[in-house]
Amino acid sequence: RLFKYPEKVISALEADGAPDVIGFSNYIWNRSLSYAFAKAIKARFPKTVVIFGGPNYPVDGQEQIEFLRSLPAVDFYVIKEGELAHARLIEQIAAGNGNLEPIKQMLIPSVHAIGADGTPYMSLTTERIRDLTEIPSPYATGRLDEFFDGVLLPIVQTNRGCPFSCTFCVEGVSYYNKVYKNSEAKVAKELDYIGAKMAVMREKCGRNDLFIADSNFGMYADDLKTCQELARTQRVYQWPEYINVATGKNKKERVLEAAKLINGALRLSGSVQSLDQGVLENIKRANISADSLLELALEAGEVGANSYSEIILGLPGDSKLAHHRTVRLIMDAGFTNIYLFQLMLLPGTDMSTPETRKKFAMDTKYRVLPRCYGSYELFGDRLVAAEIEEICVANSTLSFEDYIECRRFHLLATIFYNDGIFGTLLELLRRFDLSVYRWMELLVEAPVDGGLKDLFEAFNQATRDELWEVREDLEVGIHEDGVIERYLDGLLGNNLLFVHKTLAITQHAPQLAELARRTILQCLEEAEYQDDETVTFIDDALKYHLLRMSNLFEQRDKNPSAVLEF
Repeated sequence: RLFKYPEKVISALEADGAPDVIGFSNYIWNRSLSYAFAKAIKARFPKTVVIFGGPNYPVDGQEQIEFLRSLPAVDFYVIKEGELAHARLIEQIAAGNGNLEPIKQMLIPSVHAIGADGTPYMSLTTERIRDLTEIPSPYATGRLDEFFDGVLLPIVQTNRGCPFSCTFCVEGVSYYNKVYKNSEAKVAKELDYIGAKMAVMREKCGRNDLFIADSNFGMYADDLKTCQELARTQRVYQWPEYINVATGKNKKERVLEAAKLINGALRLSGSVQSLDQGVLENIKRANISADSLLELALEAGEVGANSYSEIILGLPGDSKLAHHRTVRLIMDAGFTNIYLFQLMLLPGTDMSTPETRKKFAMDTKYRVLPRCYGSYELFGDRLVAAEIEEICVANSTLSFEDYIECRRFHLLATIFYNDGIFGTLLELLRRFDLSVYRWMELLVEAPVDGGLKDLFEAFNQATRDELWEVREDLEVGIHEDGVIERYLDGLLGNNLLFVHKTLAITQHAPQLAELARRTILQCLEEAEYQDDETVTFIDDALKYHLLRMSNLFEQRDKNPSAVLEF
């Protein structure tokens, strides 16, 4: 049986009793939850075999042993690709007499374990599956039918692996560098099956989207065949309306052709992470064409597609100047949205190894992942879980105070650049061939007062307060009386950028408009573009955008209006 919702696992355990084997996926966003359940199950049913698997696992051998010893309720850990190793492990468990020690000593490839006497059994990694068609489709076999519930969204994988070696990414290690594929027929069958299910969900007002798990969709010739099939499901089932996927980092022309085929449903990603040459060398992104990623934004509009770029603050060799230079290039290239992240040190990546941390003097802190926490009752006991991430807040070239300043810039860019909140002003600057980034600079430098000043100061303080020096202290704090309730009530554990952007729009829209007016006029004045007609146009644009922001949550039956000259 497959489970997604913790509540359904609880119901099954309490109704059906002990499972022979229970397996948990282990990602950065569910490790604590999975282990809290595993620990409770092992305490209640000692003979149940507990298996973990997933990418949230260290690369370094000694760190792997320490990781396993920190999870004593886990009997086996399946590393890297899981299908073959897990199947072989299940075969041995089924053939055994309940004694797990001989199975641990077999050293099944890609299966790690700690013996009862503390001995680590760390096997070599199993071979990868070269033809993904060997794996039966969980959709076409009906195994995922119950998850078409109008809340969850389908996810497919047409190929697996990544030819790039980015050190911050799990797929950047050499094990994943070759790309292996599903057959065209299997992909088509899955999409047709999902399309029919989603057509029913759409009638019940469920979302009508698709996730594709490929790391570089659109970069390969077979991806165009997938897009042709998606275009067919759009005609037959009116699905998918929107596709969430990381598009290819090279082969720009093919990626653009893929976007054309599916009628604007695909957002094109130019995820540069950084455009500083030193940073790119440090993170091993030498075989990715930054120029092609920048050109992608310029051509996305021509095929009716939105575009976005991702930038990571705090990469090895990054600095305040280098980070801002990257943002400037991305903004001036015209990407529709820019997503600004902090560097997360993921187990299973080269970035998280002791050698890399030491080489770049990486200063890390811990915080709770937004929305990744919960409180449950299992076997009559309360079970609390919150996921914790480790992020880099300073390194040998980036001070902590520079990190804080960059985060303030992130907030202003999120408010004034992303999602077209003041989209007319962005377009005006581009029509005048002026730098959008320069406007962002002026927004950062401009003095603010009143409620907006309080909001920015609250963001600054929250950015500092969410960080913990010691992971164990944060884990203990989460379990203190009343703390998880503060997370569940929305007082803690939020995405700070999204929360403060929402507060700015809903509570301080007039002040945002005044700040936008003051700074964009300054921007135009610097370029000697200011005249009465342009000022009137800006005022009309701001009235229009303020109307769009009004009545979002209250008085929704009223239609705000104004008379505009333009």
